[in-house]
Amino acid sequence: MKKCLNCGAENKDENTFCSTCGGSAFADITAQEPGAVPPVHPVPNAPVQTSVPPVPPPPYIRPQPVKKPFGIFDVLTILGFVSSLVGLFSIWVVLEPLAVLASVVGFFKGGRFKGLAAAGIVISIIAFIIILFQTLYDGNIIGKWAIEGALNR
Repeated sequence: MKKCLNCGAENKDENTFCSTCGGSAFADITAQEPGAVPPVHPVPNAPVQTSVPPVPPPPYIRPQPVKKPFGIFDVLTILGFVSSLVGLFSIWVVLEPLAVLASVVGFFKGGRFKGLAAAGIVISIIAFIIILFQTLYDGNIIGKWAIEGALNR
C-alpha cells in the first residue's frame, strides 16, 4: 500500500495518482517501520481557482460622427435649388441666372448638398430651354412645327 503525501489517503500499489486528491507523491507504507512516522515534505498546494463568473465586455457604442458646420456655400446651394424651382414658374429673368450661379458655386465649394446643387443646375438648364423655346415661339421666330413636331400636320 502507498500513502499519499498530499492528503494522507491510502492507495493501492498500482495507482500512479491518488484516488482522493489526484496527487502523484506517494510514500510506501510497507517499507517503513511500524512506529516511525514518515517525514512529511511540504508540497505546495495547487492554486485554488475561485469561480468568478466572467464579466461581459461593455457594449460597443459607436462614436458620433463629427458634423460639418453649416457654411455659406451650403446656404448658396439651397438658395440655388429653391430659386431654380421658383424661377421655373415666375420671375425667371432674375431667378434662373441666380439659380445657376448659386448652384454651381454650391456644387464646387459646398460640402453637404452636392446632390441638391446638381438638381438646381439641371432644373435651371431645363427651365432655360423651355423659356427659350417659349420666347422664340411667341415671337414667331420658330414655327408651330418646332413645338408640335414636323410630321404632325
